[in-house]
Amino acid sequence: MSIFVGNLPFRAEREDVINLFAPFGEVLNCSLPLERDTGRKRGFAFIEMADEAIESKAIDGLQGTELMGRPLRINKAEPRGSGGSRRGGRGGYGGGNNGSNSSNANKSSGAEGWEDRSYGNSSDNSEYENGRSRRKRGVSNESNASNETN
Repeated sequence: MSIFVGNLPFRAEREDVINLFAPFGEVLNCSLPLERDTGRKRGFAFIEMADEAIESKAIDGLQGTELMGRPLRINKAEPRGSGGSRRGGRGGYGGGNNGSNSSNANKSSGAEGWEDRSYGNSSDNSEYENGRSRRKRGVSNESNASNETN
């Protein structure tokens, strides 16, 4: 078993995380994964301790602890691939093909019951749109028309 430490400050070093867990017992391993492209820390760490009893005490004792002004999220690390749906990557939201017609032209994003209002083309939200500072696409009034001629 290992421990997941989330919401870690990007400036935190390996030694900072080890020192946080050391009062609970021997820390066998501490890894702070890096981004592939930039080589910067990703904001989380994995800790391995001597045994599961020590790890459980550390999880309970450190939950919500702040490190460098950030509240940490500490829990038992899940094996890779079993953590449920994740953002990005394969199998994201609405990405599966359920055997129906596989034309991508009319596929929805997978968010059934939600309306796409990203371009302001809905009449239901006209009250909201009137208060926005950006001009709606395809609509021109006197103020927008004067701005376009400049």
